[in-house]
Amino acid sequence: MKVSVEVDVINRRVGLLFGVLFLGSSVMASFGVSAETIRLVDSTGEAMKNMVVYLQPKHLVGFHAERAGERVGNQALPLEVLQKNKQFSPYITVMQQGHELRFVNDDDITHHIYAAAGPKRFSLKLRKDKVTKTMVFDRVGHVSMGCNVHDWMSGHLLVVDTPYFGLTDDTGWVNLDSVPDADYTLVIWHPQLLSQDNTVSQEVTLPLPQALTITVSAAMGDIPYQKSLDDFEFLEGY
Repeated sequence: MKVSVEVDVINRRVGLLFGVLFLGSSVMASFGVSAETIRLVDSTGEAMKNMVVYLQPKHLVGFHAERAGERVGNQALPLEVLQKNKQFSPYITVMQQGHELRFVNDDDITHHIYAAAGPKRFSLKLRKDKVTKTMVFDRVGHVSMGCNVHDWMSGHLLVVDTPYFGLTDDTGWVNLDSVPDADYTLVIWHPQLLSQDNTVSQEVTLPLPQALTITVSAAMGDIPYQKSLDDFEFLEGY
């Protein structure tokens, strides 16, 4: 599916240089690294929030599988998904393949969360009061999550094999930091995006001359309302 592109007037390129050790020798080369700013809007010009944006390198030679430090894909580690107010929080999480995700029950009741399909199937019973379980997600793909106790709860996890990703904010903007200058496939994903595999994509070459605004022509489905009209208390011995 094609997306139309507009170019804003804000130049966001950051002129950083990394030293790269070549074949264990003392010879050092340098390559440009950019901080890119991208905005997503729908066909009416409205900002699209909470959309996953990631960059897939077209040529992997010279790229590291991970970035060093305590942050991956603009997120602090360890990543957490909370069960809070009988909802998954955040509703959408994106993470890099091979990293840990911590599930935290922030409610005063038990949750029994699960994923019945996708690259990682699991079933976890989380007792009340900050009980946690940690899992490694080592396969890429979409993991749709629910709760056996509260059937209106839904959450989504996207596991990607690139460190260059983020989620758009309330105004549709996402910042991707320390991205090597190269050719990429820019992928946009949301579980309610009405397109093949819930994605649209386009080719980009970094550095971008200016901040990029992308108009997504695919429609969005309704986001589920995570609240029961007939909330209930279950047996303490569950």
